[in-house]
Amino acid sequence: MFDLINGLPVHALVVHAVVVLLPLMSVVTVAFVIRPRWRRELPWAVLGNLLAAAATYAALESGEKLQARLSNPGFEPVAKDHGDIAQYLIYFAIAQFVVSLVVWLLLRTRDEAPRTSTPKLATSIVLTLAVGVAAIAWTYRVGDSGAKAVWKDSIASTNQ
Repeated sequence: MFDLINGLPVHALVVHAVVVLLPLMSVVTVAFVIRPRWRRELPWAVLGNLLAAAATYAALESGEKLQARLSNPGFEPVAKDHGDIAQYLIYFAIAQFVVSLVVWLLLRTRDEAPRTSTPKLATSIVLTLAVGVAAIAWTYRVGDSGAKAVWKDSIASTNQ
């Protein structure tokens, strides 16, 4: 299921969804929490974060299939460093989904009583910022290591 689609590795297709969705949903979730007028749209951020987590899972599974397909028995696996750090990205994606869900549950009554629950709002902002920044940073780290694993030798050979 996570191996090939029309002869192309699934991983090469789904990583783009992760690289776009996970950081985008980090920013969108923070924006929805900070802007009171946008807060009622927070369920869309929860859904977007769920999709980002699903895409991250698909990228992880398809990456393992691709690594197994490209690795030779008795040799170090292809893109080993990338695989080692990429395995943790799912935890960032799940954390971002859970935080968006918790924040939505915390803030959904805030519109009814805007002068109450200031600690809930502050907690929500801190949580979404912390998890969002961590998810963006880890997504960058994973994507950078994957790009280097794929392109480093090809680019280096054209500079000579």
